[in-house]
Amino acid sequence: MTTTVIPKTKWAAAGDVLRGLRFRLGMNEDRMAILAAVWEKEAGGFSRHWQLSAVRKGILYIKPRSPAAAQELQLRAPGLMRGLNKYFKTPWIKGVKQAAR
Repeated sequence: MTTTVIPKTKWAAAGDVLRGLRFRLGMNEDRMAILAAVWEKEAGGFSRHWQLSAVRKGILYIKPRSPAAAQELQLRAPGLMRGLNKYFKTPWIKGVKQAAR
């Protein structure tokens, strides 16, 4: 009689894998919560015309609701980036771009 030996594998909980992946990709829930909390304060009245879309590799993607809002976003992007980064220990927003419609 032959016995089959099942190799020992290292299993990980899904939450641990997800946390590790988020860390490697640079995603942090705390950062996103802070960003959402200070968005309206830093964007001011333009927060009605700009919608946060995503953050990828330090680039903040924003969907403007009109062509005029898109142009205003281009003009105000450097100041918006500086204003948002002041709420974090280390600046992590490297740029602001318009998201695809």
